[in-house]
Amino acid sequence: MVGIKGVRVRLRPFLITGSISLALAGAAGQALAQDKVQLAQRWTPLTGILAPEGDEQASSDKTATPPKGTSPVTTSAVPTKPVVLSSSGVQTARLSVRATLSTVASDGQPPGSLGVRTTSVDTDLAGALRFGADRGALVSDVSAPLAGELRVGDVILKLEGREIAGPDALAEALRGFNPGKAITLDIWRAGEGAADLKRLLVDQSNEGDVEASASLGRLLSLGLALGPRNPSEAAIYYLKAAQAGHLPSMTRYGLFAKDGVGIPKDEALAAKWFLEAANGGQEAAMTNLGGLYEAGRGVKQDYAEAARWYRQAVDKGHIFAMHKLALLYEAGRGVDKDDQEAVKLLRQASDRGLSEATSWLAEKYELGRGIPKDETEAYRLNARAADQVRKSADLGNAVATFNLGILYRIGKGVKRSDTEAAYWVVRSLKLGDKYLVSELMRNPDVLSIGDRKWLQEVLRDEGAYKGPINGTFTTDVQVAMETLGGRA
Repeated sequence: MVGIKGVRVRLRPFLITGSISLALAGAAGQALAQDKVQLAQRWTPLTGILAPEGDEQASSDKTATPPKGTSPVTTSAVPTKPVVLSSSGVQTARLSVRATLSTVASDGQPPGSLGVRTTSVDTDLAGALRFGADRGALVSDVSAPLAGELRVGDVILKLEGREIAGPDALAEALRGFNPGKAITLDIWRAGEGAADLKRLLVDQSNEGDVEASASLGRLLSLGLALGPRNPSEAAIYYLKAAQAGHLPSMTRYGLFAKDGVGIPKDEALAAKWFLEAANGGQEAAMTNLGGLYEAGRGVKQDYAEAARWYRQAVDKGHIFAMHKLALLYEAGRGVDKDDQEAVKLLRQASDRGLSEATSWLAEKYELGRGIPKDETEAYRLNARAADQVRKSADLGNAVATFNLGILYRIGKGVKRSDTEAAYWVVRSLKLGDKYLVSELMRNPDVLSIGDRKWLQEVLRDEGAYKGPINGTFTTDVQVAMETLGGRA
């Protein structure tokens, strides 16, 4: 529906735990409030938010996309004495390389670029690689792979002597250098690169290294450094780590069972693993278990039990639980209705960057629901929510990327543009997130019929769909979306 008047974006209660609106304000809001376009969002703690350190966002693909036209040139120096970490015979070494930076300024990237994507070295991977206190940035993609350069699977530890704690630290360090600058990098490498890194981790996993098993699960599930996403193989290693008592892997395997990712869907099995991890103190498991009790999936529906698990997760600082518990307080489900407590929890989650909480709070201000009506504050929060969605999209979150496309579609918090909308929606589908496609197919009404037709047109323009433009999501639409997910 190209000529759509803008609208309130509302999420379906059965997709999440309640509807969330990106509120409109002022005259623009009054003009746009006629129609309703509904937006699919993952407003629950599902695949990709759990991290070993307890940072609910850290397991997302925190990468810096290499700018187009980047051609870094590096030459290797003499490596340190090789070390063999397992019976695989894979040698690892720390070495110094020289790199000449290059970039395309119009891409908005830092002045100098290595032309690589990187992701975090979390606690598990650092342990498996015997890094001690070191972390670094794991190279997951190289834009110009020539012999002697940085390779996929390398870990960047220092740049010009400056410690690199992760992708953000690497991006910050690069801001101080212009294209053409030659710099020195201290890196760690397993054998010849990614293939040897995987062989090393597999052998260590086979020797009983739980951290190696957990790392294989994470990297394979996200398609980082070790090749394309492989949920089935990732599930094997998550289960292996879970059975060895690794709490985050219990939750991750539970997520796979809950959504049918890599293994057959089994919500009762998901509840079993969530409960075991939650009893061990894992806050993301508590939130997910609460979600199952709230929805009555895999367990008997029990709002009071859902609220109990959400509260335990909130007490441990889990922002998704803050949002979900707030909705129970607002509705008076499983707890006494308390609008003040709901607003308090929503604000806490919003202040910590959770866009769904920000959106819900914006709607409360717009409608005066449990809080004094304030359209100016609603407008401010609406813009804030759009910025938070963009940040999640920039980190490779498929659902946030899709949502950003819908925000461009309706001009909510961003300037309306069907071109930008199509770009972000296609980009989200190309990430191959099974959850996103399954939720759109399971709950097509999260989009208005006009926007379902528009999505069919986008799929047709991509050459993936040849069916009718009627707003009905048939198996042909599902196949089209999955086809985009299979494209590089």
